[in-house]
Amino acid sequence: MSGAAIPDITNQGATLAPFEIRKMSLSDIRDALVAGYDDLKACRTDALLMAVIFPVAGIVIAGVVVVQGLLPFVFPLLSGFALLGPLATLWFAALSRQRERGDDSLVRVFSAHRKSIQNLSAIVISMFLAWNAVAGLIYYFTLGSSTEEAGAAFFQRVFTTGAGWEMIIIGCLSGAVFAMATLAVSVISFPLILDRPVTATQAVSASFQAMARNPVFVLGWGAAVAVGLTLGSIPCLLGLVIVLPVFGHATWHVYRRMVV
Repeated sequence: MSGAAIPDITNQGATLAPFEIRKMSLSDIRDALVAGYDDLKACRTDALLMAVIFPVAGIVIAGVVVVQGLLPFVFPLLSGFALLGPLATLWFAALSRQRERGDDSLVRVFSAHRKSIQNLSAIVISMFLAWNAVAGLIYYFTLGSSTEEAGAAFFQRVFTTGAGWEMIIIGCLSGAVFAMATLAVSVISFPLILDRPVTATQAVSASFQAMARNPVFVLGWGAAVAVGLTLGSIPCLLGLVIVLPVFGHATWHVYRRMVV
């Protein structure tokens, strides 16, 4: 199989054999999701996720009900969660790796790659925080500073005023930029760090090359993630109990298909 070669990746003096990035097709998305669902059934990670999703959903709903001023920030927070997706689903990718190989202890894997995981996580978290800061500024300079129907309900102002539509358009365009940047940074970087002795910088570089090699596939994968997270979030975030593990496990299979 031919692809873009990634040579001479090193970490603390240890040389890693060159590897190649395979040309992917959109059918690989389906295959990765099917494999991810198989891992979910085998590992039952949905049961573990319930302990996290249920309290988070309750806190979000209660916060919005009690503090109406939080309403403008719900969408940026929920949509921005996609930026944290690669980090939030790292555990599932590690479980898929362990299931495939059947030997490595998860504790040993995370310990061996701790520094690289921390550095890559810091990059992703910084992008999430930057997005929320940008979203806050967009709200402040559009709907937040508008005097159009200032006493009207929030959603009425969003969809019936010029400032509201300005916020929607600018916000969506800005969100798309952050989403593209996150895809480029993380499409294979987290599974790569779990699997090979690379630094965060090297993993991100390989991820950029993977996107350059497979732009249609990566955009299709990003669209699938966005649709899955949206559908999973609609029923008070509860659908994420299934969606997150499936996509999390699938990230490992995307990496295994893409990196030769």
